[in-house]
Amino acid sequence: MGVLKASIVLTGGPCAGKTTTIASVKEYLEKLGYHVLLLNECATELINGGIRPFGSGAIPVFDFQNEILNLQLYKEKRYLDIIKKLPDDTKCIILSDRGIMDSKAYLGQELFSSLLELNNLKEEELGEEYDLVIHMVTVATDIKNKYNTTTNTARFEDADEAIDLDKRTSDAWSKHKNVKVIEATAIIDEKIEKVKAVINEFLN
Repeated sequence: MGVLKASIVLTGGPCAGKTTTIASVKEYLEKLGYHVLLLNECATELINGGIRPFGSGAIPVFDFQNEILNLQLYKEKRYLDIIKKLPDDTKCIILSDRGIMDSKAYLGQELFSSLLELNNLKEEELGEEYDLVIHMVTVATDIKNKYNTTTNTARFEDADEAIDLDKRTSDAWSKHKNVKVIEATAIIDEKIEKVKAVINEFLN
């Protein structure tokens, strides 16, 4: 029968609760018998590694997004190759903190198109491998006083920038076949349960 695979992306503006939610969802899915491959956010990985588009030693935003794109593509390819090595009948889920289309939110259409051209990619073909995209709305949208930059050392946007990025992220993924939106809430556990419910509905 082979390995059963699904790919789920969590996206949204800064301080949406993605990292906390992904950790909880991973544990939840594993208890249900799924083998979960976690693909952490590439931007955070690069920023924490000293490659960043702001502050001392900054590189241009376009170059930074190019690094994110190529790292994302590389990791996704490696994960797909790894899945082929898993035992038959494994129920596998790739759980990603952001995906390919997130770069569009940071670059805008014109620069994003240039980025794709540089890498010989076509926008209409991107994101097809993701079966479900869950957009978690940033807490800055409705509960501005709850927004902070302390829970992620790679987060540098203020609340207004986070709101703008959230909208642009929504627009970037708007053409995907299966996008679900989880609205902001002051209680992260409530948001996590809503994400789990969406995933349950998808898997069933």
